[in-house]
Amino acid sequence: VEPALPKKAPLAEPAAKVMPAVPLDDPMKHAPKEQINEKAIHGDQLTVDTLRGTSGSDFEAQAAVLRGVAEKNCLQKFLPCIFDERDFVAYGEVLRFVLVKSSNCFVYTEETDLSPLYSIPLADLVPKMEDRNNPEGTSLTISPSFNNVSKDDLSTVLLKYPSGGIAYQFTFNTKEDKEVADRFISVVARAKTGGEKNQTASVAFAVDVGKAKEKCQPEDPNSPLKK
Repeated sequence: VEPALPKKAPLAEPAAKVMPAVPLDDPMKHAPKEQINEKAIHGDQLTVDTLRGTSGSDFEAQAAVLRGVAEKNCLQKFLPCIFDERDFVAYGEVLRFVLVKSSNCFVYTEETDLSPLYSIPLADLVPKMEDRNNPEGTSLTISPSFNNVSKDDLSTVLLKYPSGGIAYQFTFNTKEDKEVADRFISVVARAKTGGEKNQTASVAFAVDVGKAKEKCQPEDPNSPLKK
């Protein structure tokens, strides 16, 4: 038997470097449904369903929504034969979908939109049903009929500042729901400031979204801050 021959010890070489793993698609596609819903809530999409959350909304409806019109000057007030006494706009031109939750009214172009156009803080506004036969001088007539008066199946609610200026006007079609304008007034009248204790996570989220989206409101010619 031949004697065993010594073997050379194997050389230890460093392991090859490996690049870090990079996901090829969105890992949230494979996440549990709870995490997917959480991403939808805290992402860019602020749909109607997202704001409804687990506690629902206080009010929802379609309405023609307009900012208040600037106060008329002396010539417009005393010479209506020269200056048109009442401005008007078609109902469909300014039709929006509105959702009220806690202290905010969220205004969407349509119910299926991914995000509201803006939100209106309601806590300091006073709702008032407008008399179509004796309208405010700075409101607009929506889809007028004879004598530039709104149609019988349209009801307008004015949201006014305590100082008297019009912040917004909401016009509702009452043909199918005769109480919709009255319900809106009731909801606005009891709107909370959003600072109440023991509010649900859904309400707290709506309050936070409202604070962010109120910055997107159209310019306000009647704001008390400008006077």
